[in-house]
Amino acid sequence: MESRSYNAAVEEIKSRCNIVDLIQPLVPLKRTGSNFKGCCPFHKEKTPSFVVSETRQTYHCFGCGEHGDAVGFVMKYYNKTFPEAVEQLAVQYGVEINTVYAQQGKRKEPYYEANRLAARFFFSAMATPGSRGFAYMANRGIEPQTLQKFGIGYADDQWTSLTDHLKENGITDDMMAELGLSSRSQKNGKLYDKFRERVIFPIINTQGKVIGFGGRIIGDGEPKYLNSPESLVFLKKQNLFGLNLTKSEIQKEGYAIMVEGYMDVVGLYQSGVKNVAASLGTALTEQQARLLSRYTKRVLLCYDADSAGIKAALRGVDVLRDAGLEVRVLHVDDGKDPDEYVRKHGKDDFIKLVDNRSLSDIDYKVALAAKQYDIQTTDGRISFFRSAAQILSRLEPIDREIYLKKVAEEYGFSEGALRSQARGANEILPAALAPASQSEDGTLPASNGASDGQILLEKTVIRLLMGNSSFYPEAAAKPQLIVTDPGRGIFEAFAHLYRPDAEFDVTDLKDRLTEGEMAYFDQILNTVLAGDDDRKAFDDCMRKLDNATRTKRIREISDILSMADPSADPVYLNDLAKELAELNQQNKR
Repeated sequence: MESRSYNAAVEEIKSRCNIVDLIQPLVPLKRTGSNFKGCCPFHKEKTPSFVVSETRQTYHCFGCGEHGDAVGFVMKYYNKTFPEAVEQLAVQYGVEINTVYAQQGKRKEPYYEANRLAARFFFSAMATPGSRGFAYMANRGIEPQTLQKFGIGYADDQWTSLTDHLKENGITDDMMAELGLSSRSQKNGKLYDKFRERVIFPIINTQGKVIGFGGRIIGDGEPKYLNSPESLVFLKKQNLFGLNLTKSEIQKEGYAIMVEGYMDVVGLYQSGVKNVAASLGTALTEQQARLLSRYTKRVLLCYDADSAGIKAALRGVDVLRDAGLEVRVLHVDDGKDPDEYVRKHGKDDFIKLVDNRSLSDIDYKVALAAKQYDIQTTDGRISFFRSAAQILSRLEPIDREIYLKKVAEEYGFSEGALRSQARGANEILPAALAPASQSEDGTLPASNGASDGQILLEKTVIRLLMGNSSFYPEAAAKPQLIVTDPGRGIFEAFAHLYRPDAEFDVTDLKDRLTEGEMAYFDQILNTVLAGDDDRKAFDDCMRKLDNATRTKRIREISDILSMADPSADPVYLNDLAKELAELNQQNKR
């Protein structure tokens, strides 16, 4: 069969796949007229509202709004990326794929194999009688079956034991050095093992591939933890430790517990708390938040109670909230970290702690602000009032209304005064802190429930930017334009590559994209027409975006006014009513 691009493969899949036959084994459907109907698999419902159109080869749920085609269904139902979903359907319907993605996958295979050999070598060393690694982990209370479950190994104190083993199995010096399994001596250029006298935690992606390693030193020495460098197969910001084992438990429990270290994951998992994962020595990233969102919409941050843990939690809650996730925070006080706590008190007490002591992200921020000031004094109370107002100012309107009432009641503030202060704080916040702004790492926050029109607008602007990079500053000034995860990745690449005097280069851009982002980008280039007048087309997109933003604000204000009770600040409500009238007037022009 001839080679095909992903886009050609998708079209071929659609020609061979009847979406009713695809969904019927997973979701019981009954014919209603020309369509089929059943209970939605993506939310709980008793009255069927999930409709599958055999004519259009699409599905739509009138309850939760989920919709799409065969590829979209597989992505949502099985928590897969776009390339993974296409590959699954391609196998199912006998469609061959041979593209840059498949070629890149073939390039990665030798790296995966080298890491697999290293992981097996480390694991065998852990099981060797007299292993110092085994004794260390046993002293930490880790049982043999847990070591096996995570594939935890041991790097001995010899200088070339792993290097020699990999050479014997055909792994090249360059690959060993690139993967960080070996280092090269500056004196004689010879290779030696990078990991020595350490417990080794293999880092495995959600497809079950070993992509890197973390090594914890046994005894004294620095650094305490040594991690693999980033490589063709390992990007720290895009992966989470333990998720390969715990993703099904996260789905089952309905939330994920994010901890700081390898041992926290291993200790909690062994105790029976299995819906857990950890970032890889970095602050929580947007990519990691998006990865979590494939398995749950609720996350509990359980970091150490020291200053570093608090700082990490404060950054983490913003990243997770921007990704559309519901966030709670728990600091374990009785014990240095979650691993120590669960070993001392057990699973049941830890779950009680989660249920009784965790705080919503906003409650956590406000409570933390309260601790920074002496709120028994006038000056301290005023400073805390301003800090609380600024925290609330960054929320979406509905959330802000709910927390305004709660914080005012809990701390004895005037609700009207707090609302007025929050509104003023939001007006003077720099763009980087506003609700629809960029996050600290320069990426754009996630959006949920994007319509087909919003996605088409995003695609059109990306296509126009590839023909005329001078539009980029105007597009970048409107973060609400980007509504999909791949779109955010593409705009992040635009931000890195933009130069006022040069057009964007397709090859340079693709070098910065993930597989899913490249698939989306190729789809745009292949299906979105550039048009004859780029300036006119771009201005039309910006006008449509402004109209959509105005319409969204109208809905927000209408929602707030409908929720307002008689005790609400009349000045604030009057200001909202005036703003609503002005927005409606603008829509008529």
